[in-house]
Formats: sequence, C-alpha cells, structure tokens
Amino acid sequence: MQLKVIGIAFLAAAMIAAGRPPAVKVVVIVNSANPVSTMRREQVARMFLREVPAWNNGEEILPVDQLERSPSRITFAREVQLQTVSSLKTYWQQRIFSGNESPPPERVSDSDVLTYVRSNAGAIGYVVEGTDLGTGVKPLVITEDDGDPGAVKKHK
Repeated sequence: MQLKVIGIAFLAAAMIAAGRPPAVKVVVIVNSANPVSTMRREQVARMFLREVPAWNNGEEILPVDQLERSPSRITFAREVQLQTVSSLKTYWQQRIFSGNESPPPERVSDSDVLTYVRSNAGAIGYVVEGTDLGTGVKPLVITEDDGDPGAVKKHK
C-alpha cells in the first residue's frame, strides 16, 4: 500500500513538472545602434504594452515577443511585466477589439528574435540568458526602481 501511494505521488509530481516549462532567465536586448544601456523594469514592461511609442532619440519602439508557450516568454511576462501570459493575452484581445494597437509580433526562437532586433534599429526583445548574441545586438541592464538589477540579468 505504501509503495502504491509513493508511486502515485511520484507520477503526480512528474505530470505537474511536465506541464510546467523549465525555469529560465532572460536577457533583454536592443539593436546595437541604440544608445540605451540600462532601463528600469517598469519601462521595459510599458514598452511591450505599447504604452511608450518611441525611444528618447525619436526612433519608434519595436518590441518583439516569443511564442506564448515558450519558457522565455513565460519568464519575461512574470519577471518583467509582472503578469501571466494569459492575462497579457486578454489585455491584447481587449485592445484589438476596441480598435487599438496590436500586440508585438511573435518570433519562434531566440535566433529569430536576434534577427528581428538586429534588423530594426528601434527593436527590443529578449532571449534566454547564455544565448550567443553575436553582432548587431546588445544586452540591457534591467533594474528595479531602486537601481538594483532585477530578475532579468545582463548577458555575460
């Protein structure tokens, strides 16, 4: 009987873990021509909600997301936007229905996000920490309001 209970508990834990994406850290990136090197978490979140239309230099902000189920998207939504992907989806459905902006475009992979950011001077995106950024993009240091680095870390 005890073995059966342990087996069921193990199976339940495995099923729960299988439905949960692995924990990842993300790095927020911009085009290397962008003069910004540090931003507050709240500023980045507002850019992805399209509440801030342009960088300080006047360049249009072009946020790019990853697919809804990607671990990096889930982490970015939770740690930077302080929301769930589901709540953000509802937000964008309401905006679209009311005739307002559309959500940021989605890209399938870190490589696709890097290509988008590299190709657009005003772009901002995120990739899994440790991803080779190559040329044409750079990481941002993301801080909380008090200046301490937040959950999103600078690429090393």
